[in-house]
Amino acid sequence: MWVLLSKYVIVGLANTLLTMIIIFVLMHLGVGLYISNASGYVAGIILSFVLNSLFTFSTKLSVSKLVKFLVACLIAYGVNLVAIKVCLFWQPTYLYLAQLCGMGFYTITGFILNKLWVMK
Repeated sequence: MWVLLSKYVIVGLANTLLTMIIIFVLMHLGVGLYISNASGYVAGIILSFVLNSLFTFSTKLSVSKLVKFLVACLIAYGVNLVAIKVCLFWQPTYLYLAQLCGMGFYTITGFILNKLWVMK
């Protein structure tokens, strides 16, 4: 269990780093908040599916797992957007903090769904 969790954390860190870099670079270049967010998460989702399938859970890449993974990502992304909206409601000028808050909620939701449903 600890090995699985450690691998998931490593993949999550790589995924989060890639996602954050893309989001923040695009925001810095003047791309809108939500387009930057979506672009970062698309890149992160691709990296995450491949690494979690092969490295974390040692399963083969399959269409059925990909479909479940994408559904889990959509759910987690919905949670991400709600978290961003809530953060911006309380602090409308804290755009980067709102992104970080959304990332945290996305990560927690994604782990639960992957562990209990997607990679089983």
